[in-house]
Amino acid sequence: INLGGGVVTDMGGFIASVFKRGLEFIQIPTTLLGMVDAAIGGKTGIDLGPFKNQLGVFQQPLHVIVDPAFLGTLSEQELMNGYAEMLKHALISDKSLWNELQISSVEDLQVLDLIKRSTSIKMSIVEKDPLEQNIRKLLNFGHTLGHAIEGFLLEKEDPIGHGHAVALGMISETYLSYKKGLLSQADMNEIVARLIAIYPITEMSDDEIEQLVQLCRNDKKNEKNKINCSLLSAIGKGEIDQFVSEAEVREAFQFLFSLNQ
Repeated sequence: INLGGGVVTDMGGFIASVFKRGLEFIQIPTTLLGMVDAAIGGKTGIDLGPFKNQLGVFQQPLHVIVDPAFLGTLSEQELMNGYAEMLKHALISDKSLWNELQISSVEDLQVLDLIKRSTSIKMSIVEKDPLEQNIRKLLNFGHTLGHAIEGFLLEKEDPIGHGHAVALGMISETYLSYKKGLLSQADMNEIVARLIAIYPITEMSDDEIEQLVQLCRNDKKNEKNKINCSLLSAIGKGEIDQFVSEAEVREAFQFLFSLNQ
């Protein structure tokens, strides 16, 4: 039984999956991030240095038990980590949910109906593609560039939360979506305005941006040495297998960190 946040459910699920060649396990996420993302879908794993989720397996839990009562113990910052993944689910699949998630207070995030709607998006995708061969890649929106930021800051011993990193990744990948001609400027502006209003943007030098680009080269989702992103063609519609160059990634990071100014 893995009782805790996303780190606990990821690590506990991974250990259960490999110990004695596999034990059944139950996930009981106690954070919003765990409830809407980490504990569901059967991805388990651990990091390898600054590289996110390099060791892991797909293994579905026996049960996932979600109780919003745990959310009353969380800080606003921790709720915001989960909120980022809820926004991601809306952006890739459900524009009406995106509109509903323009919340007025963090207490709104503890509403079970919103949690259910977010988890149902992920589970419907996972059920169609449990091993991430196709449509499940949509769930990686914001994660290619976001994981690079998360891993880099963790190595610098200046970590930010996973959801915060994904939010920064979504800003960068929204810009990539626009630059590649997939997404309208109006949609890009709406998404970026919402995210920068909530999630602080860290400072990065040009040298540090180069290190982020190199981290993206080692992302586990890449194919044939090409950086592979899931991007947007509209609010509520994601597009998988969008290959981007290092120059495009560099420009996206430069756009992101320019917003700090």
